[in-house]
Amino acid sequence: MNDQLKIPDSETRAKSIASFKAASRLLDLFNLELDEAIAVVEKDLRAQQRARLLYKANSIPTTKLDS
Repeated sequence: MNDQLKIPDSETRAKSIASFKAASRLLDLFNLELDEAIAVVEKDLRAQQRARLLYKANSIPTTKLDS
């Protein structure tokens, strides 16, 4: 058995490198899209929290102090 690794020729290496770069660009694009989706969800959660806090603030009974 021959377990030695062969170094591919320069054309094969160039094709592999181009393929890895293309895959890397696709992963970068996917990560950007994920970041944008996360930002949208975080914005929605902040809006929900703000609405909830405003609702609670407006529902606190106020009492007048007799002076």
